[in-house]
Amino acid sequence: MELYKVELCRGSRGCPRAVGDTNELEGKIINVFEKTGFVEKRQKQLGANFKQHNVFKVGLAGCANCCSQPQIKDFALIAKALPIFNNDLCNLCGVCVEACKEKALKIEGGNLAINEDKCLGCGDCKRTCPVAAVKGEDVKWRLMVGGKLGRHPQLAQELKDVYDREGLLYLEKAIAMILRASDPHKRFAQLLEEENISFS
Repeated sequence: MELYKVELCRGSRGCPRAVGDTNELEGKIINVFEKTGFVEKRQKQLGANFKQHNVFKVGLAGCANCCSQPQIKDFALIAKALPIFNNDLCNLCGVCVEACKEKALKIEGGNLAINEDKCLGCGDCKRTCPVAAVKGEDVKWRLMVGGKLGRHPQLAQELKDVYDREGLLYLEKAIAMILRASDPHKRFAQLLEEENISFS
């Protein structure tokens, strides 16, 4: 049985909606597991008595649609690219406002305004703008931890937006927590809750 699993969507190499390259990030994540010696240390920690819920699950999503179900993974990263608007090109037609499913855009006082707290960086405004007045920001990833199914399911908690390098450092932190847990059979969500550790 695998001791970790990385599940990802098609990403920017196969999906027109993707704003982040999940395929490239998958390779970096696998490198983190190898660098930390996770498999060997986890095998020693669990012995022969390990079960499906001991598999550490990582989810990667290339856009806000989250086809890879990152919300129920132990550790997940969801791509987002906050839009940047070129006011010289924008004609205030409102097409992007209508396209935004999060209601993060509005026209007020003769300007286009964005509520960044609502924006998921999905790229719909960029794709629908008829005058190419929108471009994507550098891609960041929404960091989520502690999701699980099973008898007591729970959705992962969204912590913050990170660049991919920072996300990999958080993965190392999660791996270290698992490998030093007093009870190796506890899910990562249980460790976060019972040990009351700040992961942010």
